[in-house]
Amino acid sequence: MNRDSVAANDGGVRNPPWLFGILSIPYGVFNGILVVLIPFLLRKHGISPDRIANVIAISSIPNVWYFLWSPVVDTGLLRRTWVLFAAAVSGACGAIAIAAASFSLTQLTLLLLAGNVVAMLLSSACGAVLTTLDPAKRGRASGWYQAGSLGGGALGAGAAIWIADKVPLPILAVAAGSLVFLPALAALLISEDRVQRMGLIPLFRALGRDVWDVVRARATLIGLLFFLSPVGSSAVANLISSVGPDYHASDAQVAWVSGLAGGVLSASGCVLGGFICDRLNRMTSYALAGLLSAIFSAWMALGSPTPFTYAGGYIGYALAAGIAYAAFTALELDVLGKRRHAAGTAYSLLGASGNLPIAYMTWFDGIGYKYSGARGLMAVDSLANAIGGVLLLLFAAYYAREHLQSPRN
Repeated sequence: MNRDSVAANDGGVRNPPWLFGILSIPYGVFNGILVVLIPFLLRKHGISPDRIANVIAISSIPNVWYFLWSPVVDTGLLRRTWVLFAAAVSGACGAIAIAAASFSLTQLTLLLLAGNVVAMLLSSACGAVLTTLDPAKRGRASGWYQAGSLGGGALGAGAAIWIADKVPLPILAVAAGSLVFLPALAALLISEDRVQRMGLIPLFRALGRDVWDVVRARATLIGLLFFLSPVGSSAVANLISSVGPDYHASDAQVAWVSGLAGGVLSASGCVLGGFICDRLNRMTSYALAGLLSAIFSAWMALGSPTPFTYAGGYIGYALAAGIAYAAFTALELDVLGKRRHAAGTAYSLLGASGNLPIAYMTWFDGIGYKYSGARGLMAVDSLANAIGGVLLLLFAAYYAREHLQSPRN
């Protein structure tokens, strides 16, 4: 599905896939601070859940719009420099936010928003390096990359909450900030070719041409068909902790299933999905991951409302989510090919598109809960993944047949 010639270059040979599992940990931990630790601390300070939701919603705005400032990683500095810079600044913002959790919500929101703006550059910079990899390694690298982000976020946030009641806030803040920054030191191991120095105007012209080349390409339109679909969006993960009581699960069971177990299994699914994507057509892998998600959400929709249904269903769903995330990144890299100038910008543009289905499916799943409780929520998610997965699987088969029948250049 590559539009460009993507023969491996030196950077692709020298950067092992597992390295990206470490490089993605800083953003995973920062995101864990944002969506898990900060809400936990604010609740302890007596802030109501609706006000906490406003803080998190505003602070998460960069997740969709970060492609607007991602061109900075394509402006001449080495990508490893941007990884270290972004991890240091976002780690500092996260640490200050934790230490100031009892301060003004407006100040806290602005601090978290600024930290997330910078943290998103981690994705842009790492994505730019990913595009240089040998296509034969991209599936495994995608799996490791998503595993580090999901696993790092779950384990980092879990560890922070565990020590939150045992140490003063300043010590917790330093520990959390360190968890964001220290893994970024692995960026020093990145092998990359120096970006050619250009004047400002020629540089932005080159970036514009590269981005336009991506936007108008047939491969991009095909990719968006997958990225904007509900398939593999894993929206249940955003709501699973809230439906524990519907399955008569205890607080401890909810914490275990939606926290540590879910995070570890999602990370494991990412690594497994990466290997699958290097051995199976990536569009097919994407569709199959969605169908697997549909099976386990159907289990939770149709099963008796017991802790076993809750735990067994979400364990399988989390594993499928990991596979889907790995397939998303692998397919995204296939769509992009090797970018000469705007690798980080183009990667961010497509990556942002993948966040939209998470948002709209979370909303649709919520409507399902409004009318039919937890069964309705799971049924909506299952049907969306099943119908979308079948359609994408048929398209993948059609595309593969068309590709095989087209004459070679």
